[in-house]
Amino acid sequence: MERCGRAKESVMQRRMTAAVLMMAMVTISDAALAQVDNVARGERTFNQQCKTCHTVEKGGADGTGPNLAGLFGRKAGTIAGFAASDAMKASGIVWDDKNLAEYLKDPKARVPDGTMVFNGLKRQDQLDDVIAYLHRATQ
Repeated sequence: MERCGRAKESVMQRRMTAAVLMMAMVTISDAALAQVDNVARGERTFNQQCKTCHTVEKGGADGTGPNLAGLFGRKAGTIAGFAASDAMKASGIVWDDKNLAEYLKDPKARVPDGTMVFNGLKRQDQLDDVIAYLHRATQ
């Protein structure tokens, strides 16, 4: 009789393990889908707000603004061949999520004498989405 009880316990443990694994997979899938949505929304916002002046493709041409390939970890105003403003060069900014969010929210507040004519992204969700897109697009 004891053997039968252990077998039932083992079956229950396997079912619980399977249920926990299924929940973890659903949670991971939801997070991955949310990230894909952020990137897609960020691309749309970038295309509407930024693409007029910036490109993101590695080896892409500079526009009115610099090509953004390899953006993260780079010091502002250091792209060879692009005439960045003296203010941008002197800003000391190294592009990471925090610095980019601050800059994109209000470029003139972050670099007062900079030449970027963009007024900024005011909504946090747009900032988050554009940064997610730039992580993907500028690698």
